Amino acid sequence: MAANSRAIRLLKAMDNLVSKKCFDSGVVLNKLKVTTATNGEFKGTFTVDKSMCNMAGTLHGGYIAAVSDVFSYYTLLSNNDAKISFTIAMNINYIKAAFEGETVNVASKSLKKGKTSVVETYFHNEKGNILAKSIISFLAGPESMQSIPKDFIGFDLTQN
Repeated sequence: MAANSRAIRLLKAMDNLVSKKCFDSGVVLNKLKVTTATNGEFKGTFTVDKSMCNMAGTLHGGYIAAVSDVFSYYTLLSNNDAKISFTIAMNINYIKAAFEGETVNVASKSLKKGKTSVVETYFHNEKGNILAKSIISFLAGPESMQSIPKDFIGFDLTQN
């Protein structure tokens, strides 16, 4: 896996989520394998299982939304000087279905950093066909909340 030093620290801290009972690890990160983590870019993969599917046996749009939100957030945190932030807008285009047993590749990239940040995420199947695309906007939280990642998973946002 390719990674920069901040991304490496973040990935190690994300391992600490396994022991925490939270949405990020319980719904998304326990099924998604991060394959690349660099400053402002994350890539990963997951295999569609029954728990991710709707009644038609296809990957549920809500699961795509959850992966988009969580994966984008950690992509944002991999940027130098990133702050704990909150999703303020999410736009997802669902383009093609994925079925149980298929492998889905996910790639996120920071487009804008600062008090408001924007991250773009793409979902592709093994053939390279685009399945979905999301754009998520984040608003940096107040200074009083910036110690939460350090307290919760041991990731100090002040270190680049």
